[in-house]
Amino acid sequence: MLDYHMHVENYYPFGRTPDTRPDGTDPMETMHLFAASAAEHGVQEITITEHVYHFVQAKEIVDRPWSDEKCFYDMDEYVDLLQSARREGLPIKTGIEMDYIEGKEPVIERIVEGYPWDFVLGSVHWIGDWGFDLESMADEWDRRSVDQAYRDYFRLLGQAVQTGCFDSMSHPDLIKVMGHMPEGDVTDLYDAFAEQVSGQEGLCVEISSAGIRKPVGRIYPERPLLEACAHRGIAITTASDAHVVEDIGRDFDQVRGLALSCGYREAMSFDRRCATPVPI
Repeated sequence: MLDYHMHVENYYPFGRTPDTRPDGTDPMETMHLFAASAAEHGVQEITITEHVYHFVQAKEIVDRPWSDEKCFYDMDEYVDLLQSARREGLPIKTGIEMDYIEGKEPVIERIVEGYPWDFVLGSVHWIGDWGFDLESMADEWDRRSVDQAYRDYFRLLGQAVQTGCFDSMSHPDLIKVMGHMPEGDVTDLYDAFAEQVSGQEGLCVEISSAGIRKPVGRIYPERPLLEACAHRGIAITTASDAHVVEDIGRDFDQVRGLALSCGYREAMSFDRRCATPVPI
């Protein structure tokens, strides 16, 4: 299996100055730690995809009150480290999780085109100023129509697809993360999303085990959404969205089971943004 979505933020901050780094931390040791955990969990290849909002070069993309506290990584240092790990023979690819924010398309395009990525994930975490997956903003669900939140989310997700900037759309029904399921029929949203993705040559959708560890307790995406993608011949990437090494490859039996049940026999591996199918 391949795990194409994970984060290093709990292990090594890529700061511009030494005072932003943990004392005694060797960044390459972190790379070896991730590779060892992957091997222990039966994962042959990983891609580290840190959140773009952590990087000073991308501060404009997610400009929130807390940005100054979280925006302290240097993207050049990050890319250099991941590429160095690859040169040492570790099965690590260079990736980024790129938040799509309406109106920030030029900045997103600049970051995507300005670095030698192996893999770029596209994701939507914000509906306007509402971070719908943040526990600190969970009360907002009580003031919103769940069905309208789904429609707002998939509208933004479709706009992200249309940018043509991404290799895979991560956790494509993340809107359910807090356990709020739509009351009405949202099949039209699933079909429209799958149709949009199929119109972008080579664009994949992600199957992620992360939802199992969230309040919703369900894999991303729901079966009808994945079936709509499979029906249109859309390829997949597989992911844990691990923020700790123990979660790399976690619950991949369910990822593999869902993929196989929808007719998938391969997941995509990426190198310099070129995809190669790998049997699952």
